[in-house]
Amino acid sequence: MSMVKDMKKNGYTTMQLLVVIVVLGIFTLTLLATTSYAYKDHSGEYYKEKVTVIEKQATLYGESLPELKEEGNKVITLDELIESGYYVADNDKGDVIDPRNDKATLNNLKIKLSYENEIVKAKVIEES
Repeated sequence: MSMVKDMKKNGYTTMQLLVVIVVLGIFTLTLLATTSYAYKDHSGEYYKEKVTVIEKQATLYGESLPELKEEGNKVITLDELIESGYYVADNDKGDVIDPRNDKATLNNLKIKLSYENEIVKAKVIEES
């Protein structure tokens, strides 16, 4: 009983306060480390992934074009891929939204198809 009276009279010791502050600090750092990645802007990474998928689908489309074997090179747009059924638009209007800018579309994105050594390659032409 006398111990309870001493704590009420003197409050918490410096050591007890330091332990609480250190524990709260460790908890805060752990929480920040695990949640800070969720708030980063990943639109650039998502754009690169979208371009990779577009290039793969354009390669499949190029393999179905007999004139590509004769010409060697051809430039198409993403709209052509959508119309031919090789890529699915993001909405009912037929738009492919640019993840870097939600108000822009990628429908006019140009893709170069090339045919060399029996292999079709597709590369998105970056416009600056």
